[in-house]
Amino acid sequence: MGRRIVLATAGTAGDLNPFIAIALELRARGHQPIIATQHEFQPAIAAEGLAFHLVRPGVDDVRRELGLDAPEIVQRATHGSSGLEFAVRRIAMPFLRRAFDDMMEATAGADLVVTHTSAFAARLAAEKRGAPWLSTALAPFTFMSAYDPPILSTLPPLKALRQMTGARSDAALARVLRLATASWTGKFQQMRTRLGLPRSANPLFEGQFSPFGTLALYSPVFGSMQPDFPPDCAMTGFCFYDRRRGAAERLPDDLAAFLEAGPPPLVFTLGSALTLEPGRFYEVALTVARRMGRRAVLLVGPDAARRLPRGEGVLITEYAPHSLLFPRACAVVHHGGVGTTAQALRAGKPQLVVPFFADQPDNAARVVRLGAGRSLSDRAWRPAAAERELTSLLDGSYTARAEELSRRLSREHGAAAAADRIEALLSSPELRLTA
Repeated sequence: MGRRIVLATAGTAGDLNPFIAIALELRARGHQPIIATQHEFQPAIAAEGLAFHLVRPGVDDVRRELGLDAPEIVQRATHGSSGLEFAVRRIAMPFLRRAFDDMMEATAGADLVVTHTSAFAARLAAEKRGAPWLSTALAPFTFMSAYDPPILSTLPPLKALRQMTGARSDAALARVLRLATASWTGKFQQMRTRLGLPRSANPLFEGQFSPFGTLALYSPVFGSMQPDFPPDCAMTGFCFYDRRRGAAERLPDDLAAFLEAGPPPLVFTLGSALTLEPGRFYEVALTVARRMGRRAVLLVGPDAARRLPRGEGVLITEYAPHSLLFPRACAVVHHGGVGTTAQALRAGKPQLVVPFFADQPDNAARVVRLGAGRSLSDRAWRPAAAERELTSLLDGSYTARAEELSRRLSREHGAAAAADRIEALLSSPELRLTA
Protein backbone atom coordinates (compact mmCIF):
# COMPACT_ATOMS: atom_id res chain seq x y z
CA MET A 1 0.00 0.00 0.00
CA GLY A 2 1.29 3.47 -0.88
CA ARG A 3 2.45 5.82 1.85
CA ARG A 4 1.39 9.43 2.35
CA ILE A 5 4.50 11.59 1.88
CA VAL A 6 4.45 15.38 2.27
CA LEU A 7 7.14 17.34 0.44
CA ALA A 8 7.44 20.93 1.73
CA THR A 9 9.27 23.63 -0.21
CA ALA A 10 9.26 27.38 -0.86
CA GLY A 11 11.12 29.94 -2.93
CA THR A 12 11.50 29.95 -6.71
CA ALA A 13 10.96 27.44 -9.51
CA GLY A 14 14.44 26.10 -8.79
CA ASP A 15 13.24 25.19 -5.29
CA LEU A 16 10.08 23.54 -6.60
CA ASN A 17 11.30 21.50 -9.56
CA PRO A 18 13.37 18.86 -7.69
CA PHE A 19 10.38 18.22 -5.41
CA ILE A 20 8.08 17.70 -8.40
CA ALA A 21 10.62 15.25 -9.83
CA ILE A 22 10.68 13.27 -6.58
CA ALA A 23 6.89 13.41 -6.22
CA LEU A 24 6.41 12.02 -9.73
CA GLU A 25 8.81 9.17 -8.96
CA LEU A 26 7.03 8.41 -5.68
CA ARG A 27 3.64 8.39 -7.41
CA ALA A 28 4.97 5.99 -10.05
CA ARG A 29 5.86 3.65 -7.19
CA GLY A 30 2.33 3.73 -5.81
CA HIS A 31 2.78 6.32 -3.05
CA GLN A 32 0.65 9.40 -2.32
CA PRO A 33 2.94 12.44 -2.53
CA ILE A 34 1.62 15.87 -1.53
CA ILE A 35 3.56 19.04 -2.26
CA ALA A 36 3.01 21.68 0.42
CA THR A 37 4.09 25.09 -0.80
CA GLN A 38 3.08 28.63 -1.80
CA HIS A 39 0.04 29.23 -4.00
CA GLU A 40 2.04 30.45 -7.04
CA PHE A 41 3.19 26.87 -7.56
CA GLN A 42 -0.28 25.30 -7.52
CA PRO A 43 -0.84 25.41 -11.32
CA ALA A 44 2.45 23.61 -12.02
CA ILE A 45 1.73 20.97 -9.40
CA ALA A 46 -1.89 20.47 -10.45
CA ALA A 47 -0.87 20.19 -14.12
CA GLU A 48 1.08 17.06 -13.22
CA GLY A 49 -1.91 15.63 -11.37
CA LEU A 50 -0.09 15.88 -8.04
CA ALA A 51 -1.76 16.79 -4.76
CA PHE A 52 -1.14 20.34 -3.53
CA HIS A 53 -1.53 21.86 -0.08
CA LEU A 54 -1.27 25.62 0.45
CA VAL A 55 1.41 26.93 2.80
CA ARG A 56 1.74 30.65 3.39
CA PRO A 57 3.24 33.01 2.47
CA GLY A 58 2.86 33.46 -1.25
CA VAL A 59 4.05 36.49 -3.14
CA ASP A 60 0.66 38.22 -2.77
CA ASP A 61 0.74 37.65 1.00
CA VAL A 62 4.17 39.27 1.24
CA ARG A 63 3.12 42.15 -1.02
CA ARG A 64 0.10 42.93 1.17
CA GLU A 65 2.01 42.60 4.43
CA LEU A 66 5.08 44.61 3.43
CA GLY A 67 3.52 46.97 0.90
CA LEU A 68 6.08 46.07 -1.75
CA ASP A 69 5.63 44.98 -5.35
CA ALA A 70 7.14 41.73 -6.65
CA PRO A 71 10.26 43.26 -8.28
CA GLU A 72 11.09 45.16 -5.09
CA ILE A 73 10.68 41.98 -3.01
CA VAL A 74 13.10 40.22 -5.35
CA GLN A 75 15.51 43.16 -5.25
CA ARG A 76 15.60 43.19 -1.45
CA ALA A 77 15.80 39.41 -1.09
CA THR A 78 18.72 39.18 -3.53
CA HIS A 79 20.68 42.22 -2.37
CA GLY A 80 24.09 41.02 -1.27
CA SER A 81 24.58 40.34 2.43
CA SER A 82 21.24 41.88 3.46
CA GLY A 83 19.15 39.64 1.20
CA LEU A 84 19.11 36.62 3.49
CA GLU A 85 18.29 38.77 6.51
CA PHE A 86 15.35 40.32 4.65
CA ALA A 87 14.03 36.91 3.58
CA VAL A 88 14.27 35.48 7.10
CA ARG A 89 13.33 38.44 9.30
CA ARG A 90 10.75 40.14 7.08
CA ILE A 91 9.15 37.12 5.37
CA ALA A 92 9.80 33.72 6.97
CA MET A 93 9.57 34.62 10.65
CA PRO A 94 6.48 36.94 10.53
CA PHE A 95 4.56 34.21 8.67
CA LEU A 96 5.86 31.31 10.76
CA ARG A 97 2.70 30.80 12.85
CA ARG A 98 0.46 30.84 9.79
CA ALA A 99 2.80 28.52 7.90
CA PHE A 100 2.84 26.15 10.89
CA ASP A 101 -0.96 26.00 10.96
CA ASP A 102 -0.94 25.21 7.23
CA MET A 103 1.68 22.50 7.70
CA MET A 104 -0.22 20.88 10.57
CA GLU A 105 -3.14 20.47 8.16
CA ALA A 106 -0.88 19.20 5.40
CA THR A 107 0.83 16.61 7.60
CA ALA A 108 -2.34 15.07 9.07
CA GLY A 109 -1.96 11.33 8.51
CA ALA A 110 1.45 11.72 6.87
CA ASP A 111 3.87 8.81 7.01
CA LEU A 112 6.86 11.02 6.21
CA VAL A 113 7.70 14.70 5.69
CA VAL A 114 10.48 15.91 3.36
CA THR A 115 11.66 19.47 3.99
CA HIS A 116 13.39 22.17 1.95
CA THR A 117 15.95 24.41 3.66
CA SER A 118 13.44 27.27 3.92
CA ALA A 119 10.54 25.09 5.18
CA PHE A 120 10.85 26.13 8.83
CA ALA A 121 7.22 25.35 9.62
CA ALA A 122 7.41 21.90 8.07
CA ARG A 123 10.13 20.89 10.52
CA LEU A 124 8.06 22.17 13.43
CA ALA A 125 4.94 20.33 12.27
CA ALA A 126 6.81 17.05 11.78
CA GLU A 127 8.41 17.27 15.21
CA LYS A 128 5.15 18.27 16.90
CA ARG A 129 3.40 15.28 15.36
CA GLY A 130 6.30 12.97 16.12
CA ALA A 131 6.45 12.12 12.41
CA PRO A 132 9.67 11.04 10.69
CA TRP A 133 11.14 13.62 8.37
CA LEU A 134 14.01 14.00 5.95
CA SER A 135 15.81 17.27 5.29
CA THR A 136 17.26 18.16 1.91
CA ALA A 137 20.06 20.23 0.41
CA LEU A 138 19.82 21.38 -3.20
CA ALA A 139 23.47 22.49 -3.40
CA PRO A 140 26.73 21.97 -1.46
CA PHE A 141 26.44 25.54 -0.16
CA THR A 142 23.65 24.42 2.19
CA PHE A 143 26.02 22.35 4.33
CA MET A 144 28.49 25.18 5.05
CA SER A 145 31.21 22.57 5.40
CA ALA A 146 34.49 23.55 7.02
CA TYR A 147 36.19 20.94 4.83
CA ASP A 148 34.75 22.38 1.61
CA PRO A 149 34.10 26.02 2.55
CA PRO A 150 31.42 27.74 0.50
CA ILE A 151 32.13 30.87 -1.49
CA LEU A 152 29.94 33.45 0.24
CA SER A 153 30.67 36.49 -1.92
CA THR A 154 32.40 37.66 -5.09
CA LEU A 155 33.50 40.95 -3.51
CA PRO A 156 37.13 41.64 -4.53
CA PRO A 157 38.47 42.02 -0.94
CA LEU A 158 37.01 38.65 0.06
CA LYS A 159 38.33 37.06 -3.13
CA ALA A 160 41.82 38.35 -2.36
CA LEU A 161 41.57 37.08 1.23
CA ARG A 162 40.40 33.70 -0.06
CA GLN A 163 43.44 33.41 -2.31
CA MET A 164 45.79 34.40 0.53
CA THR A 165 44.35 31.93 3.06
CA GLY A 166 43.56 28.98 0.82
CA ALA A 167 39.80 29.33 1.48
CA ARG A 168 40.24 29.26 5.27
CA SER A 169 38.79 32.76 5.32
CA ASP A 170 35.52 31.41 3.88
CA ALA A 171 35.28 28.82 6.66
CA ALA A 172 35.89 31.55 9.24
CA LEU A 173 33.31 33.80 7.60
CA ALA A 174 30.76 30.97 7.72
CA ARG A 175 31.35 30.63 11.47
CA VAL A 176 30.78 34.37 11.92
CA LEU A 177 27.62 34.17 9.82
CA ARG A 178 26.32 31.28 11.93
CA LEU A 179 26.65 33.42 15.06
CA ALA A 180 25.31 36.60 13.45
CA THR A 181 22.16 34.95 12.09
CA ALA A 182 21.14 33.22 15.31
CA SER A 183 19.14 36.27 16.41
CA TRP A 184 17.18 36.35 13.14
CA THR A 185 15.28 33.19 14.04
CA GLY A 186 14.23 34.07 17.58
CA LYS A 187 10.56 33.53 16.67
CA PHE A 188 11.39 30.01 15.55
CA GLN A 189 12.94 29.19 18.92
CA GLN A 190 10.05 30.86 20.76
CA MET A 191 7.55 28.76 18.84
CA ARG A 192 9.47 25.60 19.69
CA THR A 193 9.12 26.48 23.36
CA ARG A 194 5.37 27.11 23.00
CA LEU A 195 4.97 23.78 21.21
CA GLY A 196 6.84 21.92 23.95
CA LEU A 197 9.82 21.20 21.70
CA PRO A 198 13.43 21.61 22.83
CA ARG A 199 15.51 24.50 21.56
CA SER A 200 17.36 23.62 18.37
CA ALA A 201 20.64 24.68 16.84
CA ASN A 202 20.53 27.59 14.39
CA PRO A 203 17.79 26.55 11.92
CA LEU A 204 19.63 28.28 9.09
CA PHE A 205 22.63 26.03 9.66
CA GLU A 206 22.97 22.67 11.44
CA GLY A 207 19.52 23.05 13.02
CA GLN A 208 17.84 22.52 9.63
CA PHE A 209 18.96 18.90 9.34
CA SER A 210 16.85 15.95 10.44
CA PRO A 211 18.04 13.22 12.82
CA PHE A 212 16.35 10.76 10.43
CA GLY A 213 18.63 11.73 7.54
CA THR A 214 19.31 14.26 4.81
CA LEU A 215 19.07 14.02 1.03
CA ALA A 216 21.79 15.92 -0.84
CA LEU A 217 19.88 16.44 -4.09
CA TYR A 218 22.91 17.07 -6.29
CA SER A 219 25.59 15.10 -8.07
CA PRO A 220 28.88 13.94 -6.52
CA VAL A 221 30.38 15.44 -9.69
CA PHE A 222 29.38 18.84 -8.30
CA GLY A 223 30.34 18.38 -4.65
CA SER A 224 31.61 15.44 -2.61
CA MET A 225 30.57 14.15 0.80
CA GLN A 226 32.43 15.78 3.70
CA PRO A 227 33.21 14.58 7.25
CA ASP A 228 31.07 17.32 8.84
CA PHE A 229 27.90 16.59 6.85
CA PRO A 230 24.90 15.64 9.04
CA PRO A 231 24.36 11.98 10.00
CA ASP A 232 22.72 9.61 7.50
CA CYS A 233 23.31 11.96 4.59
CA ALA A 234 22.84 10.47 1.12
CA MET A 235 23.85 12.06 -2.17
CA THR A 236 21.25 11.28 -4.82
CA GLY A 237 22.30 13.19 -7.93
CA PHE A 238 20.38 16.11 -9.41
CA CYS A 239 16.59 15.71 -9.58
CA PHE A 240 15.64 17.14 -12.96
CA TYR A 241 12.26 18.59 -13.92
CA ASP A 242 11.59 21.59 -16.16
CA ARG A 243 8.20 21.27 -17.78
CA ARG A 244 5.97 24.32 -17.57
CA ARG A 245 2.63 23.47 -16.00
CA GLY A 246 2.75 19.92 -17.29
CA ALA A 247 3.13 21.01 -20.94
CA ALA A 248 4.48 18.57 -23.48
CA GLU A 249 8.26 18.32 -23.62
CA ARG A 250 8.81 20.34 -26.77
CA LEU A 251 10.23 23.69 -27.69
CA PRO A 252 7.91 26.52 -28.74
CA ASP A 253 7.49 26.58 -32.52
CA ASP A 254 9.21 29.95 -33.00
CA LEU A 255 12.19 28.88 -30.93
CA ALA A 256 12.50 25.54 -32.71
CA ALA A 257 12.44 27.33 -36.07
CA PHE A 258 15.05 29.84 -34.88
CA LEU A 259 17.40 27.07 -33.76
CA GLU A 260 17.04 25.27 -37.08
CA ALA A 261 17.77 28.43 -39.05
CA GLY A 262 21.41 28.91 -38.06
CA PRO A 263 24.37 27.89 -35.90
CA PRO A 264 23.99 27.16 -32.16
CA PRO A 265 23.31 30.41 -30.27
CA LEU A 266 24.44 31.83 -26.98
CA VAL A 267 21.67 31.30 -24.41
CA PHE A 268 21.19 33.92 -21.68
CA THR A 269 18.94 33.26 -18.67
CA LEU A 270 18.41 34.47 -15.10
CA GLY A 271 16.16 31.65 -13.94
CA SER A 272 12.73 32.67 -12.62
CA ALA A 273 13.02 35.20 -9.78
CA LEU A 274 15.82 37.41 -11.07
CA THR A 275 14.00 38.03 -14.35
CA LEU A 276 11.72 40.33 -12.33
CA GLU A 277 14.69 42.55 -11.45
CA PRO A 278 17.34 41.80 -14.09
CA GLY A 279 19.26 45.06 -13.99
CA ARG A 280 21.39 45.48 -17.11
CA PHE A 281 21.94 41.75 -17.68
CA TYR A 282 19.97 41.46 -20.92
CA GLU A 283 21.11 44.75 -22.41
CA VAL A 284 24.71 43.63 -21.98
CA ALA A 285 23.80 40.23 -23.43
CA LEU A 286 22.43 41.81 -26.60
CA THR A 287 25.49 44.04 -26.98
CA VAL A 288 27.91 41.14 -26.51
CA ALA A 289 26.11 38.86 -28.96
CA ARG A 290 26.13 41.61 -31.59
CA ARG A 291 29.83 42.40 -31.04
CA MET A 292 30.77 38.73 -31.29
CA GLY A 293 28.58 38.10 -34.33
CA ARG A 294 26.74 35.36 -32.44
CA ARG A 295 23.11 34.42 -32.53
CA ALA A 296 21.39 34.60 -29.13
CA VAL A 297 18.37 33.33 -27.23
CA LEU A 298 17.28 35.38 -24.21
CA LEU A 299 14.98 33.82 -21.61
CA VAL A 300 13.42 36.83 -19.90
CA GLY A 301 10.64 38.05 -17.65
CA PRO A 302 7.48 39.71 -19.00
CA ASP A 303 8.79 43.26 -18.57
CA ALA A 304 12.01 42.58 -20.48
CA ALA A 305 10.06 40.74 -23.17
CA ARG A 306 8.14 43.96 -23.84
CA ARG A 307 10.98 46.46 -23.76
CA LEU A 308 14.06 44.73 -25.18
CA PRO A 309 14.73 45.50 -28.85
CA ARG A 310 14.40 42.66 -31.34
CA GLY A 311 17.04 42.19 -33.98
CA GLU A 312 18.29 39.75 -36.54
CA GLY A 313 19.85 36.68 -35.00
CA VAL A 314 18.13 37.23 -31.62
CA LEU A 315 15.11 35.45 -30.18
CA ILE A 316 13.55 36.73 -26.93
CA THR A 317 11.08 34.52 -25.08
CA GLU A 318 9.78 34.17 -21.55
CA TYR A 319 10.32 30.44 -21.17
CA ALA A 320 11.77 27.34 -22.77
CA PRO A 321 12.60 23.95 -21.19
CA HIS A 322 16.28 24.06 -20.36
CA SER A 323 16.64 20.35 -21.00
CA LEU A 324 15.64 20.89 -24.64
CA LEU A 325 17.19 24.30 -25.29
CA PHE A 326 20.60 24.04 -23.64
CA PRO A 327 21.83 21.10 -25.77
CA ARG A 328 21.21 23.30 -28.84
CA ALA A 329 23.36 26.18 -27.50
CA CYS A 330 27.03 26.93 -28.08
CA ALA A 331 27.26 28.19 -24.47
CA VAL A 332 24.93 29.08 -21.60
CA VAL A 333 25.25 32.37 -19.70
CA HIS A 334 23.31 32.38 -16.43
CA HIS A 335 23.04 33.47 -12.81
CA GLY A 336 24.33 30.32 -11.13
CA GLY A 337 21.12 28.95 -9.65
CA VAL A 338 21.79 25.30 -8.93
CA GLY A 339 18.96 24.08 -11.17
CA THR A 340 20.19 26.07 -14.17
CA THR A 341 23.78 25.06 -13.46
CA ALA A 342 22.79 21.40 -13.32
CA GLN A 343 20.88 21.64 -16.61
CA ALA A 344 23.90 23.22 -18.33
CA LEU A 345 26.15 20.48 -16.96
CA ARG A 346 23.75 17.78 -18.15
CA ALA A 347 23.58 19.42 -21.59
CA GLY A 348 27.37 19.26 -21.88
CA LYS A 349 27.70 22.94 -22.74
CA PRO A 350 30.29 25.42 -21.46
CA GLN A 351 28.83 28.05 -19.17
CA LEU A 352 29.61 31.58 -18.11
CA VAL A 353 28.17 32.14 -14.65
CA VAL A 354 27.30 35.65 -13.45
CA PRO A 355 26.35 35.06 -9.79
CA PHE A 356 24.30 37.47 -7.70
CA PHE A 357 23.56 36.08 -4.22
CA ALA A 358 23.09 33.08 -1.88
CA ASP A 359 24.54 29.84 -3.30
CA GLN A 360 25.22 31.31 -6.74
CA PRO A 361 28.85 32.47 -6.14
CA ASP A 362 29.65 29.02 -4.73
CA ASN A 363 27.98 27.23 -7.64
CA ALA A 364 29.94 29.45 -10.04
CA ALA A 365 33.21 28.59 -8.32
CA ARG A 366 32.41 24.88 -8.63
CA VAL A 367 31.77 25.21 -12.35
CA VAL A 368 35.15 26.93 -12.71
CA ARG A 369 36.93 24.26 -10.64
CA LEU A 370 35.35 21.55 -12.76
CA GLY A 371 36.74 23.17 -15.90
CA ALA A 372 33.24 23.42 -17.36
CA GLY A 373 33.07 27.18 -17.52
CA ARG A 374 34.10 30.61 -16.36
CA SER A 375 32.66 33.18 -13.97
CA LEU A 376 32.22 36.94 -13.97
CA SER A 377 30.77 38.90 -11.06
CA ASP A 378 27.57 40.84 -11.60
CA ARG A 379 29.49 44.06 -10.90
CA ALA A 380 31.89 43.25 -13.74
CA TRP A 381 29.11 42.32 -16.19
CA ARG A 382 30.01 44.82 -18.89
CA PRO A 383 30.24 44.27 -22.66
CA ALA A 384 34.03 44.28 -22.89
CA ALA A 385 34.56 41.93 -19.94
CA ALA A 386 31.73 39.63 -21.01
CA GLU A 387 33.14 39.42 -24.53
CA ARG A 388 36.59 38.48 -23.22
CA GLU A 389 35.13 35.75 -21.02
CA LEU A 390 32.94 34.31 -23.77
CA THR A 391 35.78 34.37 -26.28
CA SER A 392 37.89 32.30 -23.90
CA LEU A 393 34.94 30.05 -23.07
CA LEU A 394 34.38 29.12 -26.69
CA ASP A 395 37.97 28.07 -27.44
CA GLY A 396 37.08 24.35 -27.40
CA SER A 397 38.68 23.06 -24.18
CA TYR A 398 35.69 23.97 -22.04
CA THR A 399 33.33 22.20 -24.42
CA ALA A 400 35.35 18.99 -24.23
CA ARG A 401 35.33 19.05 -20.45
CA ALA A 402 31.60 19.89 -20.31
CA GLU A 403 30.82 16.95 -22.60
CA GLU A 404 32.83 14.62 -20.36
CA LEU A 405 30.91 15.77 -17.28
CA SER A 406 27.62 15.37 -19.15
CA ARG A 407 28.41 11.71 -19.81
CA ARG A 408 29.03 11.18 -16.09
CA LEU A 409 25.78 12.88 -15.11
CA SER A 410 23.83 10.78 -17.61
CA ARG A 411 24.50 7.73 -15.46
CA GLU A 412 22.80 9.29 -12.42
CA HIS A 413 19.07 9.17 -11.62
CA GLY A 414 18.53 11.61 -8.79
CA ALA A 415 14.77 11.36 -8.29
CA ALA A 416 14.90 7.56 -8.27
CA ALA A 417 17.78 7.57 -5.78
CA ALA A 418 15.87 10.01 -3.55
CA ALA A 419 12.77 7.81 -3.69
CA ASP A 420 14.91 4.78 -2.79
CA ARG A 421 16.13 6.55 0.35
CA ILE A 422 12.62 7.63 1.29
CA GLU A 423 11.33 4.07 0.93
CA ALA A 424 14.31 2.71 2.88
CA LEU A 425 13.51 5.03 5.79
CA LEU A 426 9.82 4.13 5.73
CA SER A 427 10.60 0.42 5.86
CA SER A 428 13.44 0.61 8.42
CA PRO A 429 12.99 -1.47 11.60
CA GLU A 430 14.08 1.52 13.72
CA LEU A 431 11.21 3.62 12.33
CA ARG A 432 8.66 0.88 12.96
CA LEU A 433 9.85 0.62 16.56
CA THR A 434 9.35 4.36 17.14
CA ALA A 435 5.99 4.52 15.36
